Amino acid sequence: MKGNTESGLARDAVACDAVAQDRVAMAVEGVKLELVAEAYSILKSAIRVSHDEMRTVFSEWNRGELADPLVAAAADALGLRDEDGDPLLEKVLDVSRGSEPCRGAASLALELGIPAPMASQAAFSSWVSRLKDERVYASAVLNGPKSAPTGDRHVMIEELRKALIAAFIIAYAEAHSLLAAAGGAIPGALAVGQGSALAARAAEARGRLGPKESILLDAKVKSALDPSLLSLRRICSRCAEGGLHVPVFSAALAYYDGYRSTWLPSNMVVALRDALEGSGFERVDRPRGEVFHSEWK
Repeated sequence: MKGNTESGLARDAVACDAVAQDRVAMAVEGVKLELVAEAYSILKSAIRVSHDEMRTVFSEWNRGELADPLVAAAADALGLRDEDGDPLLEKVLDVSRGSEPCRGAASLALELGIPAPMASQAAFSSWVSRLKDERVYASAVLNGPKSAPTGDRHVMIEELRKALIAAFIIAYAEAHSLLAAAGGAIPGALAVGQGSALAARAAEARGRLGPKESILLDAKVKSALDPSLLSLRRICSRCAEGGLHVPVFSAALAYYDGYRSTWLPSNMVVALRDALEGSGFERVDRPRGEVFHSEWK
């Protein structure tokens, strides 16, 4: 009976791993989809690129490091015209019909206690889009910046290309870390985005690292990420100054900066919770695991 129980638990674990892999694999594609949409928004609203130019931009991106079925699909979508000759994309209502994959990954991250801000923000972005009537009303009431694009357009487009590379890599890092926490620490486990150069790079990195190490620590991944990080910062900054909604680009930068920080202000959170709830705290000058308490007065 014991053997049957153990084999049953093993089957359950395998099933859980398979479910987690499916949820995360679907979510990372959802995150990338949102990033492509945000890149289109930046090209259209911040850099003021025409549809025909945008189609060319995405087509060129798809021939380099950003080669990916989603990037190719974006180029195709930008080229379609309606019967009257206008771009069909501009006639599509900006209300998303689905967020389940990213919501599933965000839920899994909460269950495991693993940060997944990109998946979470992709799900939230979908829900914000559904507030169409409220957004239309709010746009007439709430103030925002009216900044115009500045700088050379070709330079800004190149900056966006690099920012998208960085965001894609960080999205894969988030997904692989979530998979590892869920027990799916298998080299190449994130078999998504077939035809994606960056997905292949991420899978190769996973095979070189320990089960709990982030692919951001891999030398080859880092060599691809480092040249693009400044562009990601600049794009996020320009969008914030211009009032452009780019939650997943911003989440990518927040994830990266949080992960690389030797210190975070969580000590204040812990202290306030100890003061309010008596939950206790650890000290930097004592061994981990020892819990202390103060009245904080």
